[in-house]
Amino acid sequence: MVWATMFRLVLIAAGVTGMVYTWMALAGPLHPLVLFTVQSNLMLAGYCAWRVVSRRRPSLEVKGAVTLYIVITGLIWHFLRMRGANPFERLSHSGLGLGNFLLHYVTPIMAVVDWLLFDRTAARPRWAVAPVWLAYPVAYLAFALVRGALLPPGAWKRYPYPFLNVDTYGYGGVSIMAVGLAVCFVLLGYGLIALHRLANRPNRTAAGSGPMRPGMSEE
Repeated sequence: MVWATMFRLVLIAAGVTGMVYTWMALAGPLHPLVLFTVQSNLMLAGYCAWRVVSRRRPSLEVKGAVTLYIVITGLIWHFLRMRGANPFERLSHSGLGLGNFLLHYVTPIMAVVDWLLFDRTAARPRWAVAPVWLAYPVAYLAFALVRGALLPPGAWKRYPYPFLNVDTYGYGGVSIMAVGLAVCFVLLGYGLIALHRLANRPNRTAAGSGPMRPGMSEE
C-alpha cells in the first residue's frame, strides 16, 4: 500500500509537471485542454490522487479505462506523430520538449506499471468492458470534428491532430482512419485486460489454495 501510494505520487508529479510545461508552451490559439493528451493525463492524475486519499475498494474497470486512454496517448504520439523516432531526440530540460516527454512517455509507462503491479488482489476486469472503454475516444472524436467545423477555415490548429484534419482528408478519410483506430483501441483494451489477468494469476491461485481437507488428494 505504501509503495503504491509513493508510486502514484510520483506519477501525479510527472503528469502535473508535464501539463504545466505544455500549458505554458501552448498558451495561444490552441488551448491545451483541447488536446487528448492533456485530457487523458488529467484523468490519470485525478484518478491517482483519488486513490491516494481514498480507502474505498478500487474499480478495475475505471482504472482500466484511464490506463487505456493514457496508453493511447503514448502510442499515438510515438507512432503517428513521432513516427517511431527516438523519444530522447527532442527531450529538453524545459519547455514543450520536457512536457511532451513526460505526458507521452513517462506517465503512460508508469500507468501500465501501476496496472500490472498494484491492485492485484482485486477482482479481475471483465472482457466485456473493452468495447465500453471506447466511449471516451468516440466522444473526443465528435468534439474535435464539431470544434473544427465551428472554427473559420484556415484557423490555426483547427483540428488538434493531423489525422483528424477534415480539410486534408475529408470526412470520408477521417472516418476510415477513425474506424481503424477504434479497432486498434478495442484490441488494446483486450490486451490490457489479458495482461492484468496474467499478472494477477499467481495471487488468485495462492488465494484460492488452502490447507487440504481430509479425503482430498493432490492431482
